[in-house]
Amino acid sequence: MSKVEFKEFVRKNPELINYVEKNETSWQKLYELYDLYGENNDIWQKYKLKTESTKEKKTSPTFKNLFEMVKGLDLDTVQKGLNSLDKAIEAFKGLTPTDTASNVTNYEPRPTYKYFED
Repeated sequence: MSKVEFKEFVRKNPELINYVEKNETSWQKLYELYDLYGENNDIWQKYKLKTESTKEKKTSPTFKNLFEMVKGLDLDTVQKGLNSLDKAIEAFKGLTPTDTASNVTNYEPRPTYKYFED
């Protein structure tokens, strides 16, 4: 088996890259397995099944944790936080000047095609 064939095998099975990145195995070991057993052996199921089970674990607990977090929220505390945020925004609005519209109305645009005489 050549290195080019092994590279194609890795491109077809990108989950092998994760094992090398996590230092669970090395490229040398994977190449030796590929050279000894080929790509259609049951030895690769170990790597594929572990990756599929970790994908399932990553997605399902996320939704479960999100549901548990929402379930445990105290709505009174959330409402108090929103009220204090609203008060802070109103206070910030009070600090900004409100007379900006009068400055804009005094502006008179210059005519576009006006010629200046010397």
